[in-house]
Amino acid sequence: MRRKYDTRLIGFLIGVLGPLTILFGIQVFKFPHMSFLTFLKTGFLTGTISPWLKLAALFNLAPFFLFINVNRLRTCQGIVFATILCGLFIVYFTLM
Repeated sequence: MRRKYDTRLIGFLIGVLGPLTILFGIQVFKFPHMSFLTFLKTGFLTGTISPWLKLAALFNLAPFFLFINVNRLRTCQGIVFATILCGLFIVYFTLM
């Protein structure tokens, strides 16, 4: 039986929005003089977003384990895919 909200798309959205929320929190507390878009743009242009993105991607573990415990495996697949995509950004900015 398939559950109503057990889709990869929802997991992907959770996996992308979670790190963005964490990055927003980092920007608010560490760089209050910048707007969020300026923080992201500066981080991407200079390649300094990598350590913050590593920290933000780590927080994808919480929803992953939550959904794995309630047996929503397709949602977990979406979260893992979003985390892998985030990892590719980390590798790119680390090697840049």
